[in-house]
Parts: sequence; structure tokens; C-alpha cells
Amino acid sequence: MYYKIIFSAYIMLACGAVGADAEDSRYRVEILVLSHLEHDEAPLEAARLEDFSNALDFLTPPPDDGTAAADSGGAQEPAVQQAPTSDPELAGLDGAADEDADGEPACTIVQVADMGPAMQEAWRRLRLSGPFRPLQYVAWEQPGIPPFPALRVHDLESVLTEDPWRAFREVPRDDMVDLADAGNGPLPSPIQYFRLDGRVRLVRTRFLHLDVWVESREPVFDPAFARPQPQVAGSLIDLQDAEPQPTSFLVHRLNQRRQVKTGRMEYFDGPVLGVLAFITDISDTVEEEPPTSP
Repeated sequence: MYYKIIFSAYIMLACGAVGADAEDSRYRVEILVLSHLEHDEAPLEAARLEDFSNALDFLTPPPDDGTAAADSGGAQEPAVQQAPTSDPELAGLDGAADEDADGEPACTIVQVADMGPAMQEAWRRLRLSGPFRPLQYVAWEQPGIPPFPALRVHDLESVLTEDPWRAFREVPRDDMVDLADAGNGPLPSPIQYFRLDGRVRLVRTRFLHLDVWVESREPVFDPAFARPQPQVAGSLIDLQDAEPQPTSFLVHRLNQRRQVKTGRMEYFDGPVLGVLAFITDISDTVEEEPPTSP
């Protein structure tokens, strides 16, 4: 009994030390998705696609932005977002608290626009290699405390758009104002499924773990199930219904989770897709702003 008490006290002290250290920790995460060009892996056929729209998305251009994705991965201007707390799967690990004492989200995510030297060299080598091609890059900074956000990684080629609210978009503007006044707010955006799509998440408990889930999708159009072209399109809904819809998708998937370390290149390998990850501990390099003079 005496040894159990001593052991329990030791565990509590150790957990307290880890927790205090985690509060001051911060990490820069760089993710590069690549493809294996020379493979003979058969794809999986799926009737439905995984929806990654709940993850933080730094790669989708803002509305009315006609700029194309950059060759270095298409990252946009640096942005700051707060990790979502409504989705339990994307919140803290094992139900960890999502909010601080004031009820505000405790995790601020900062986009990193520029590649680090290690990723620049990796991207260059992949571009020059025969069997590999770099596909997408995303980078961000996050603290080492929950909630641990999932970041979306995707290209800009949509293979499917689902709009559960499209019937309401046909409502006259005056009625839409009434809906907003009633507390419903603006309608959600349509759900986009991209040809390359997925999410990554860095989680810290006692050690760092990286959760990687990326997919390559190819739509399949079966002529036997093609919808007939309406003679007269009376509304936007009719036009959407007239467009051919995929009957299924051919999917190559990479879904792995493992322990990672900072300061070195980590490689998640699959038959078709791969992910390079470089994580930097920036806890000691974050400088505090000098106090302003009165």
C-alpha cells in the first residue's frame, strides 16, 4: 500500500510537470504531400467520399479571388484561425478541455506561408526525381495544448459539390433576410470534395504524434445512370440536376498515426501517396514583444 501511494504521487508530479511544460510549448508543422508515379496499387471503389470540411482550411482561396495556386503548394497569405471546438473528433485528445476558464477557445493557429529550408530542398528533389511528384504543401504554428486542430490538405480541383441548402438559396432575398433575423444566420457554403483531399493533426500528450489522412480521388461516370438532360431548365436547381454526377469514386488512401520527433524529416509512406512532415519546436525561439513606452 505504501508503494502504491508513492507511485501515485510520482505519477501526479510527473503529469503536472508535463502539463506545465506543454502550456509554454509551441510547434511549427510543415506538411508536404507527394505521389508515387510508378505503382501498381489497385484503388478502392467508394460510393461516398470522406468529408474533411470540418478541418481548418488555409488553402481554399477567399471568395472572388482569381489567383492561382502557387507552384510551392498553393498556400495563401498568412492567416490566423482558432481551432473549432464544436466537432468532438477535431477537438482535444480523449475529450480534453477545449476552452479556457473564460470559455474562449484556447488554441490559436497561425498559418506559415514560407517553406523552411528542409522542405524547400525536399520539394526541389521531388520535382527533379523520376518516380515522385510533390502535390501540396501546408504549414502552420500551434501550441502544445488542446484542442489539437486538424488542418485540411487539398488541391483546388473539385470532383464533387454537395449543397444541402441549395433549395433555400432559391428563396427570395426578403425571405432570406427574415431567416437571418430569426437566428438562422447565413446559409452554410456548399461542401467541396477535392481530387486530393485530407487532413493532418499534431497531438501532444507525453510524446508528439502525427495523424495523417489523405486521399486521391478519381470520379467514375457510369452512362447507365446518367440523368436525362431536361428540355427546359426552370431554375438553378434544374441546371444542377442536369449536370452529370459521379456514380462512384476510385480512391487511394493513406491513413496513418505514429509518434514523431522535432527537428527531423518524418516520412509517412503508402503505395500511391506519401507525406513528408517536418516539425520544429519553436517554444524557445518565440520572442516576447518589447513593452511599449508610456
